[in-house]
Amino acid sequence: MARNVYSAIILFILDFVIAYGSVFLGKYVQTFLPGLSLPDAFLLYKAMIFASILVGCYYFQDLYAWRYMKRSAEVFSSILLSGGIILILLAAVYYVVPSIGLDRNILLVAIISSLFLSYLFRVAYLGLRSSDIARIKAVILGDGENARFLISELVSVLHPVEFEGYIGEENPKISVRYLGDVSGISGIIDDIRPDVLVVALDRWRGKMPIHDLLDIKLSKCDVTDGPSFYEDVTGKILVEGIRPSSMIFTHGFLRTNMQVMLKRVFDIFFASLGTICAFPVMFAAAIAIRMDSPGPVFYFQDRVGRDGKDFHVIKFRSMVEDAEKNGPQWASEGDPRITRIGRFIRKTRIDELPQFINVLKNDMSFVGPRPERRYFVDQLKEHIPYYALRLHIKPGITGWAQVNYPYGDTIEDSRQKLKYDLYYAKNRSLWLDIVIIFQTLKVALKGRGAQ
Repeated sequence: MARNVYSAIILFILDFVIAYGSVFLGKYVQTFLPGLSLPDAFLLYKAMIFASILVGCYYFQDLYAWRYMKRSAEVFSSILLSGGIILILLAAVYYVVPSIGLDRNILLVAIISSLFLSYLFRVAYLGLRSSDIARIKAVILGDGENARFLISELVSVLHPVEFEGYIGEENPKISVRYLGDVSGISGIIDDIRPDVLVVALDRWRGKMPIHDLLDIKLSKCDVTDGPSFYEDVTGKILVEGIRPSSMIFTHGFLRTNMQVMLKRVFDIFFASLGTICAFPVMFAAAIAIRMDSPGPVFYFQDRVGRDGKDFHVIKFRSMVEDAEKNGPQWASEGDPRITRIGRFIRKTRIDELPQFINVLKNDMSFVGPRPERRYFVDQLKEHIPYYALRLHIKPGITGWAQVNYPYGDTIEDSRQKLKYDLYYAKNRSLWLDIVIIFQTLKVALKGRGAQ
């Protein structure tokens, strides 16, 4: 997870520098065209505008999200589409403010060189990610269900982990190779030289080679437990088979009074800004809802908030009136209860905009786990371990689960979302909130994950 974030930041900086420099490259090339090279005192600012638009388009085309890029052909099509969008946006900006427009020859050189170099960097990085150099070499200490689950979850293209094998008793159900028993753990680590030894024992009492693990930790490789490794790689917290002590003694979760105050200031600022900026959209949505189907414009529903307290969430009505006359139920794909306008406002997240009022009332935060109804909360608490932990933080309009997992209408979907919610609860910060907000804008514009 951390590697993906850092690589995205590095690539973002590289793209900006390349785009910025390509404008000056275009100016240099123009000097060889007689009569066309004129002094430009604003070239510095024009280059900055060009670079900002380019990286913005790349971001919304998922060119910093590696899970959407697995082959060079996908990278090429995304960059090509980004180039078209960049030219359209630049044309619009230059039409409104002609003075910041780049000369046609400079723009041509800048756009071609930027797109070409961006493509080369990404293809090179994809090659590096698939090579042994970039993968995390891991050895599992464990031979039971925890080891099997961890391996099955992390052996995929999306997770740069190479399991060299497992240590313990031989178990044919485990898909990676058997390396030996615990008595030879030091020698095995010396031979394999992994990046990390992952402890994933089903039963720790009497099976933990403490002295060997200390020696390995201090002189050979990193040593971590299964849940922590899973969290670092996936960006979510493992809830299957997790021990209570893993939650009790781990860092994170609790916030200081200063952090709570800053979070509230952050919420008020973004909710107020969002209300002002989105007012024309909300006004148009209200008219469309009224014209589309009979019933009220707004929909008020009881949801479970922080510490299990109920509150009224405000949304634009997206379903027919009396949609739940037969009792509460999750929305599903192709749900006949959803109106024509309702389908659009759900896909674009417009139906969530009135919840800015809930944020200003302090019922919700801007970012946090999505609030559920009491009926579903009671069911999910019975079926999913640690589900109630998400109720210890304020719910949000958007969240880490919403930008990482598609809309779900099953208990298993809720289990997967809980992993992301607990990761956010543990690692939440203003920086993570800002990342989630930008991700939400992209998800809304692309219409991903809604029913």
